[in-house]
Formats: sequence, structure tokens, C-alpha cells
Amino acid sequence: MQRKKRKPLDSPAIGFLVGFLIPVLVFFGVFWFGEKGVSFENYVKNLWHLQALVKLGSLCVFANLLVFMGFIRLKYDQSARGVLGATILYALAVLISRAF
Repeated sequence: MQRKKRKPLDSPAIGFLVGFLIPVLVFFGVFWFGEKGVSFENYVKNLWHLQALVKLGSLCVFANLLVFMGFIRLKYDQSARGVLGATILYALAVLISRAF
């Protein structure tokens, strides 16, 4: 019986870490390229008062779709599971924030 080769980046932990960090980086990218002369604290406060913080956060999670599809294409199924887990955690956070 032939053993499968272990791919170094094919683990749920790597996928979860990538799936958790990508939306955060996208959020900071939107701030960095979108707002000039506003501190990050004021930016977040303004988004909160406009009730747009959760909406923007939800849009940032869409970047996980690209990462997920990339892992699937590379046949890194375990990493894709980790990305899916991080995306589900973000979805739960959005549901909880909408409830309160």
C-alpha cells in the first residue's frame, strides 16, 4: 500500500490561521487605502455609529472565498477545512452582533 505524501501547508490549523487573518488584513487595507487623515480609532467609531462596522466586516470575510478555492484547487483539503471553520466563526460573530 502506497502512503500519501504529506503536504507541508495542508493542516486545519494553517487554514484556520489564514482564514482568520485574511479578513483582518482586508479590513486594514480598506482603512489604509480608503481613509486619509483619520485615526483608526475614529474610523472604527464612525463605522460603529453608522452601523456599518458589521457590514464591512462581513464583506471582508468574502476574501476567504478566494483562499478557500485556492486551497481546494491545490488539493489542500485540510487547510480548506480550516478556512471554512474560521469563516463559520466570523458568521457566528456577525449573528451574535446583529442579535444585540
